[in-house]
Amino acid sequence: MRRISFNSESGVILPMVIIFMLALTIVGLAFLSAGVMENKLAGREVYKNQAFWLAEAGLERTLWNLKRDFENGSTDWTEKDPDGSVRINGVPVDEGNGNILLYDGSSEGSVDLGEGSYLVKLQYVDDGAGGYKEDELWVRSTGTVKDIPKTVQMYVRIENVFPWNNAIFAGTGITGGAVIEGNTRVHGSVLTLGENLTSSDLALDMSGGGGIRNNYEGMPVELADKIHLCPQTTFNGEWVDSLEAKLRVKRGKVGLSGTDTVGEPDLVGNFFKETMDGVYVSHGYGGNQGANNVYSDNGTGNGYDLGDKIQFPRLTGPCPYINPFTGSLYGTYLDYLNVNSLHITETAISGQTDDFDYPFDGKGSIKWTKQQRKLEVEGIVYVDADFLDIGDKHETIEYSGKGSLVVARSSSDEIVGDIRIHGDLVAEGTYAADKGFPTNVLGFMTGRIELATGPGESGLTMMGAFYAENEIVSAKQNEIGGTFVSSHFDMGLNVPRIYQVPELADNLPPGMIASEPIWHITTSQWSEQ
Repeated sequence: MRRISFNSESGVILPMVIIFMLALTIVGLAFLSAGVMENKLAGREVYKNQAFWLAEAGLERTLWNLKRDFENGSTDWTEKDPDGSVRINGVPVDEGNGNILLYDGSSEGSVDLGEGSYLVKLQYVDDGAGGYKEDELWVRSTGTVKDIPKTVQMYVRIENVFPWNNAIFAGTGITGGAVIEGNTRVHGSVLTLGENLTSSDLALDMSGGGGIRNNYEGMPVELADKIHLCPQTTFNGEWVDSLEAKLRVKRGKVGLSGTDTVGEPDLVGNFFKETMDGVYVSHGYGGNQGANNVYSDNGTGNGYDLGDKIQFPRLTGPCPYINPFTGSLYGTYLDYLNVNSLHITETAISGQTDDFDYPFDGKGSIKWTKQQRKLEVEGIVYVDADFLDIGDKHETIEYSGKGSLVVARSSSDEIVGDIRIHGDLVAEGTYAADKGFPTNVLGFMTGRIELATGPGESGLTMMGAFYAENEIVSAKQNEIGGTFVSSHFDMGLNVPRIYQVPELADNLPPGMIASEPIWHITTSQWSEQ
């Protein structure tokens, strides 16, 4: 029998086994390497997510502190570079690359949380002309975990929404009637509470060539020479004049008929901003045009955005008044004015009034010079009468100083008092000479203000801070620079024009009611980097 031998095949199997084992090893190492890499990537994603949430934590903490700082001056940050930073109500802000906030006493700015940390910077928003907008901020927060950073940022706008940051601040209105009636052209912001109105009532009833504008287009020379230039901003790539005007209506509709508009269509090359910066109207629009005549950057679908933050200010309460500087308590704001003012008995200031001079008594002073038609007022001056007539028809009075005139007394919890202005009343000097309005500014506080309501009186030129608890009546085509604050407005048929002066909010005369700021902080443009 023949034997079969396998010796000739033995040299083939061993290499095959080695190759197979090597292949298994390579595959195993590949899987191991892929697993390690996948584990690293998964870990990196975990660290990225953790860094993101740390950045969010820093952002939310800073927004909370901004709100707290502006509302009551309390915060828990300090500044990275005290000598080189700029402050917004105590907030340190660098105009260049942003200023680091120091939380928890950290010298480097980073706040450690577990295995990670966050660091926050504040920076002004570029105004597009080589400067910065001091009421707009970028808040940038960077979270870091295992040397992996994640940054989030948000645009923050800080707005003082107190009554004097408007052209018109309107209160409760009258039952069955609009808060603002008649034909008027308002250049600036309008805020209307309409607290006595239903959702179907008209808060603003505008028709016949009036409306609301966001610029000084059409301002007469007599005002333009005395009022500081309109602020400017960039919009749609243009450097334009803009009052940053907004319309806010808490209750009631906005009635627009005929050619009356809120804002105007944007036109290129006009050098001023036509559209409103925003409209916030809870109950919509009425009139035969309604929302079709609204031109706003945020459309027409946004409701009133200030909640119950703002109430109409009253000389008679309903709450006691505490002087924020002394802590003294008064039953009403009128009581505060009564105690802290110079009292006079004059009931007329005009070309028919003889000279008078009440020197400063630590509270106020007033001087009238008949021949020059010059009025000088400082501090708070209280008229012990039910009325004050200012000017005669076709007469111009120039005033200087920073003062407030009060004509008011309480009767059955209502204010009695009238200020009647019959002639032009303007600030002394011009803005070009660093005077004019509101370098010189006169304030009025009373129950009712009448403008050019006497026989034969024509349209007036006026500038000031006007407060009437009950009503303001404008009978002619008056040209007014400043702010109106009242429960109700009767603007007649002659289309008076009111021009908001933004600097007035920072230059109110002593004692003006509702002068404490009310901060409103809005955020937008959140992004992740």
